[in-house]
Parts: sequence; structure tokens; C-alpha cells
Amino acid sequence: MGRGSFLPALLIVGVGATALIASSSPPAQPDGSAQALLRQKMGFSTAEVQALDAGHAVIRTLETPVRQEIAHVGAVYIDAPPERLLERFRDIERFERGPGVPQIGHFGSTPQVEDLASLTLPAADVKALAACRPGACDLQLPAAAIDRYRNEVRWTSPDAARQATQITREVLVALARAYQANGNGALGYYDDDESGPFPVAEHFRALLTSRDDFPAAVPGLMAYLDTYPYGRPEGAEEFLYWSVVAFGLKPTIRVNHVVIYPLPGAQPVAYAIAIKQLYASHYFHTTLELRFAIDDDRPGRGFWLVSLTRSRNDGMTGLKGLFLRSIISRRSGEAVRKYLAHVRQQVERPTLADGRVERSGS
Repeated sequence: MGRGSFLPALLIVGVGATALIASSSPPAQPDGSAQALLRQKMGFSTAEVQALDAGHAVIRTLETPVRQEIAHVGAVYIDAPPERLLERFRDIERFERGPGVPQIGHFGSTPQVEDLASLTLPAADVKALAACRPGACDLQLPAAAIDRYRNEVRWTSPDAARQATQITREVLVALARAYQANGNGALGYYDDDESGPFPVAEHFRALLTSRDDFPAAVPGLMAYLDTYPYGRPEGAEEFLYWSVVAFGLKPTIRVNHVVIYPLPGAQPVAYAIAIKQLYASHYFHTTLELRFAIDDDRPGRGFWLVSLTRSRNDGMTGLKGLFLRSIISRRSGEAVRKYLAHVRQQVERPTLADGRVERSGS
């Protein structure tokens, strides 16, 4: 997809303007060091902390160093132990599946094509791939993958969609395996736009340099996101998964790397979860989401979930980009709201139910 022409399709992705979101159940009252952390480290105002206290989730935009980057911070109170979040999140297929995520799957320790057996290529993508060329493609793809679709699919055949889907499975498995072996170096380039190759790893590293105020210092986790597969922090667990998400005008195929990290010692932040985008067929070129579970100070209560997300695409410059960026920020709040509400509901319920979720560009 051209990196300027994609923008109209991006209108409901990205970062939301400040939004207050009603909770389905009243949370415990924030208190003590956790409340101070939300105010002092995360920069939530008195009114925002009061909104959390009253049963709302809070979402607001963050300043970014460049216009092509958008970022947000969100928080919600969850009336359950933080360990339940990890338990539910490990079952990622049941946790996220729903109308907003119609297809999802977990890669095994050694990714196989069979891990993507349930993947069906969206019909619009099949049509777009038939006309796809390096420098002119409606999907974000490296040149080698574009050449495979051009040379190996018999586009006049009634079987063309199946052939294209099979190549997609093979391309995604090859990416997952190469990433496991070589880390960020395997992320390569997107060659879909006439402006030239887009270096994915370079832009991801730029996200790592953002000077966000995290609820807790996680230097080992941040370093691991850059040096993977080397230097995994002690106690961390991880997995790769794929999904088809329907948060915009086009269903988007994504591959993510998840790292779950229990923070050492006695501190308010119990766990951090990093979700690193390895691939997306549309919209954002690179995304990093960090979630922090902050224990309630009172025994037997729940926790606050704080989410920080940064995404990049180089199509938001110029006067048109500036105008569309404001629309992206305004419209994406609803997608963020639905996902935070979904997480709260999935964690607070006694047993895990199939998801009803719409994700943002994280």
C-alpha cells in the first residue's frame, strides 16, 4: 500500500483523544503508593485519578518526537488478582477472539505452517495481491514475498485464493522462524511503496528510545526487545502469535511477539507485558505496547492496568497528514475503549469466555 494513500483507511486506528470510559463494575478505591505512582510517574491528573476511582478507564494522547509517530497511555482498574491477567493472556486465542479478531492462532516453539492452518486471506487482500508489484502494492510486504505472489499464483485459476493464502502462511512462518534465529535483523524492509524500502527494525528501535515515564524501570525487558533472541530477563516467558484484526476499513494480518516479565522484589508493579509487532499487512509499520499491572495497596484487592502504546507510519506528514492525524486520534478512542473494557471483563469473570474485542494499532 502506498504510504501516503493508506491514510484514509487508517481513520479508526491509532491513538485516541482523552476519553473517559464507564466500567461495568465499580473498582476499589485507589490509595497510597499506587495512587501516587499514577499521579507522579504516569502524569495522570487529579481529575483522571478521580475518574479511575469512579469506575472509568482513562485514555489520553502523548507527545511524540516526530509526526509520523502516535502514542497513548491508558489505565483501567481490574477487580481481580494480577496473576489472573497472566493466566488469561497466555490463552491468547480465547482471550482475544471475537468480532474484532475473527482469526487468531498461537505459534509453537518452532513455528510451522500448520500453526496457520486456520488463516484465511481476506478477499480484498487476494484481489490486491493480483496487482501487487514492488513499489506499488496495497499490502505491506518485502520484495521477495511480492515476487512469490507474482510468480507462483495462477491468478486466472479458481484456486487463486487458496494458492495466495498458502504463500501467506509460508511467508509468515518464515518470518517467525527468522526472527527467532536473528531477532530484529529478520524484520527486513517493506517494499510496497514507490518512495523506497521502509526499514522496519530501524523504526522499531526508534520506539525503544522514547523517554516515557514507566510505572517501573524495566531496562532488562527493553534491552531484550532490542537484542532478542539474546539476553532474556530472568523469569520472563514469551510466545509468538498471529491474528486477523478488523479494527479499520481493511482486515489486517498481524504477527506479534509477547514477553511477560514478573518484576523482581516487593514493589507496586507486579508484572510487565510487552507486545512487539513483527508484521502487519496494513496501517502501522511498527508498534510497541507495554502493559503494567500495578497492585492495589490494600490486601485482597485488584490492580490497575496501565498501557503505553507507540506506533509509527511515515504517511502522516504535510498538511494532509496533519489533518488526518487529528482524525485518527479522535476516532481511535472507541477502539481503545472496547479493548480495555474487554480486558477488564475477561479478567474479572470467573472463567475465560471467547473474546468480544476490537484492538487499536498496538
